[in-house]
Amino acid sequence: MSANTALPTSAPMTHRVAVAGNASLETAKRITFGPDLFIPEDVSDTRFVHGTGIEDFPRETRFQACFLPNLVTPDWLGALPRLNCNYFIEAFDGLDLGDLSPLRRPFPGPQWDLLACLSTQSAYHLPIARKFVTALRRRGVLHDKIAPTLEIAVQEAFSNSLLHGNMEIDTTGHLSMEKFNALEQTTRERLADPTFGNRAIILAARQLETGGVEIFIHDQGRGFTPPQHTDLRAMPGSDSTFGRGLSLIKTLCHDLQFERGGRTIRMRFSGVSANAEPTMGSADNLHSTSSILSPPPITASTGSQTQHVATPTPANMQTNISAGASQRPRPSATGVSTRPFAGENTDLSELHQARILIADDTMISREIVASYLRADGFTNLIFARDGNDAIEQVRQKQPDLIILDIIMPGMDGYGVCKEIRADPEFFDIPIIAQTALEENEGRTRIFQDGATDLILKPLNKSELLARVRIHLEHRILVKQLRAYRDRTQSELVLAHDMQAMLVPRPDYYRTVGRDYGLSISATFQMSSELGGDIWGLAPLDKDRLAIYLVDFAGHGIGAALNTFRLHSLMWSEDEDLHDPGSYLESLNVQLKRLLPVGQYATMLYGIIDRKKALFQYACAASTSPIIGKNNGQDFEFLNGSGVPLGITNDARYETRETPFCDDCFLMLYSDALIETPLNDGNMLEPERLRDVLHNIMIRPGGSGDLASQVTDYFYDHTPRELNDDFTLITLQPQTVQGR
Repeated sequence: MSANTALPTSAPMTHRVAVAGNASLETAKRITFGPDLFIPEDVSDTRFVHGTGIEDFPRETRFQACFLPNLVTPDWLGALPRLNCNYFIEAFDGLDLGDLSPLRRPFPGPQWDLLACLSTQSAYHLPIARKFVTALRRRGVLHDKIAPTLEIAVQEAFSNSLLHGNMEIDTTGHLSMEKFNALEQTTRERLADPTFGNRAIILAARQLETGGVEIFIHDQGRGFTPPQHTDLRAMPGSDSTFGRGLSLIKTLCHDLQFERGGRTIRMRFSGVSANAEPTMGSADNLHSTSSILSPPPITASTGSQTQHVATPTPANMQTNISAGASQRPRPSATGVSTRPFAGENTDLSELHQARILIADDTMISREIVASYLRADGFTNLIFARDGNDAIEQVRQKQPDLIILDIIMPGMDGYGVCKEIRADPEFFDIPIIAQTALEENEGRTRIFQDGATDLILKPLNKSELLARVRIHLEHRILVKQLRAYRDRTQSELVLAHDMQAMLVPRPDYYRTVGRDYGLSISATFQMSSELGGDIWGLAPLDKDRLAIYLVDFAGHGIGAALNTFRLHSLMWSEDEDLHDPGSYLESLNVQLKRLLPVGQYATMLYGIIDRKKALFQYACAASTSPIIGKNNGQDFEFLNGSGVPLGITNDARYETRETPFCDDCFLMLYSDALIETPLNDGNMLEPERLRDVLHNIMIRPGGSGDLASQVTDYFYDHTPRELNDDFTLITLQPQTVQGR
């Protein structure tokens, strides 16, 4: 299908479009229903979902596009790694993509694993390279080891594309202080000029079938075609989109190409998928002045484990189980058995009920094969007299196995194999080819075209029946495994949804926060389908708000079951919710009776008293709560010690307290924050965590949505896969009228 071909109007696509923060809904609708985003198709069934923060967009919901606010701020860049979406577009009024439209193209056009479309004004002030590379790591598109190299290349190319391309700034020649000041002034003027400031710049990436990754940067500036020689070090920077940094970019990537008259740079990196050992270009001691006007990257980013909608995943794929077949991924077939997989040998009656298609242009050959099969108990047989008839029978009868003659008039066996393998619905039907060909070339070709197995004519009855049984047993076992997987997956989804209900939604905790004059932000992510972390709020009266954070040992199904056990105990009418120490003592006694030996939970239960400006709390071996004072100038790690819940009946818990004034904030977190090795091999120890919080708080607007910004930093500096559940909550007093 070409980019200009409309999809059938009988099957319109449902689009879920995220509208982030104060992004203009009118602009989002204009772009969605215009030519810039989707290929020409029915977009009438489009659902716009608004969220004031990243946590408002559920991770299990897939969005076809996300519109970011005009003049994107660094905190909203955290949506790239954390939101389940691949296309991020700044909703600015002047967006007109021209020859770059539409952004979402059908196969065989680019299917982007990640795409960010920004205005020049926003892109100039954002740490886009760091955020973009972090997002690729979180999606599994990029190996962690290649990330630093790719980040340097993206930063260099993006800066050149932005400065020399969109803003058409010339940085050639000797860069004296006088020229530097002049360039600074020119940059300010062009950022303020709609002609330059409202140009779009696009950064996009896709994973290659070879395991590499390809990066595209599109600008809307003047373009540049490099000279036709290989000495990139001698390439002049005058009138160039990527002039000065071209040699550095060439050094870092494996292939560099220019398109659209120089307004697109394409970089290819080989062997950098998560399943391949990366090959890194050396970036040591490299520096280029091409990006001297670009802002330094801010090391704050976030993460998400979302995949491209067109990328097959282990949940819906299998590989060929025959030794002679292609090892390409195969989509699941429809109509799988609902019988659970028990691990025993395949039932013989089920084997004999399998539907077998015999395709041969000679009647006597069809009857010989059929007689062999009937004698062994196979009676559910169908026949095809040539290749075209075979395809028709496959579509109508959906056989479990095909016995296919290679040499037939019209469409031969090679063509039948190709057509069946091209159809996702029948892609995994085992095909036993039969032939009298003696040349190796013909035999090899039938495997290349998709045959599962090959037997030679004249047929040997025992060999034929043995191969039929083997492939049918494999097919039935695969069906049973799929049914078992699907049932287990549906049960995990149900349990996941139930556990998610134990954790406050953003709209709830923001509303509760406003009632108490608090700004509350939170991040909650399970390391698997089910987790062992829960947190929550409990309004006690008009001045006091209780908050708790629980972390059960381990994660997965066992830990999740324990969270349900604990939650059922927490709000008993007999509990004293106003005394944290007494509350934990009572909870511990009840939990000890329910938990199996060796299982336990760490917990913090605290009460914020707004009238007394006090935080009272008790801990059961929890992480140390952090109190920030003097608007983030001072930080104190509170005492989180105590006996874990469920260990012993006679544990005692002390109620502690600390001032909680209007210039303070409180941060609670699970141990994943401080026990996950960062990319440099170290962990987020107290001193480093203090520095992170201090650097966030001193930034303009840094005190807003503090949990999200700490999460950005954490995800940007950690491996893609987390080994523990991650929870982080921050509470900050805010000015409320009438208090």
